[in-house]
Amino acid sequence: MYIFLYTETSIIVTKLQKEGKIIKNKQTYEIVLTGLGMALVFVATMFIKVPNALDGYFNLGDGFILLFASFLNPFESFLIGGLGSALADVAGGYGHYFFFTLIIKGLEAIVVSLLMKNYSKPKQISSYVLGSGIMVFGYFIAKYILKGSWIVAASEIPANVVQGAAGIVISLIAYPMVKKIVQDKLN
Repeated sequence: MYIFLYTETSIIVTKLQKEGKIIKNKQTYEIVLTGLGMALVFVATMFIKVPNALDGYFNLGDGFILLFASFLNPFESFLIGGLGSALADVAGGYGHYFFFTLIIKGLEAIVVSLLMKNYSKPKQISSYVLGSGIMVFGYFIAKYILKGSWIVAASEIPANVVQGAAGIVISLIAYPMVKKIVQDKLN
């Protein structure tokens, strides 16, 4: 659904650009993509989630973090991953995770963005795995700080690994479609 929304938005933006109505330069396009990315991450995190018993939840926001970080610079990627996810935490009643999420998801996005500068399929997969690994480890530490127990923190690792894997699959499927739309505008 969100890939469809993103594709439709890009088609509209491209049409308006051809008509000379908007987006006349690369910087403007990057700002639009950053805003769109933050919105999609927020929606995928806030509304497509499964709460668990340990004060956390499974969500699909990581797929969009990885996807947008594949195209944008590290700062824009940080905003998409960190701020998009952290704001969803606040809006969803998990405000105590705001700073943890800002740093964890922001770092996840920065690492993927830096590694994806020179695209190749093995590099793409390894950068997504590393980014997801940062998320899993980061939330392990965050959960330990919040709950004071390594056992409680470790109990969420499997759910975070599944969340990271789902994010990798989403981004790998969407990447070729989105690349055609985005790459021409950013180069």
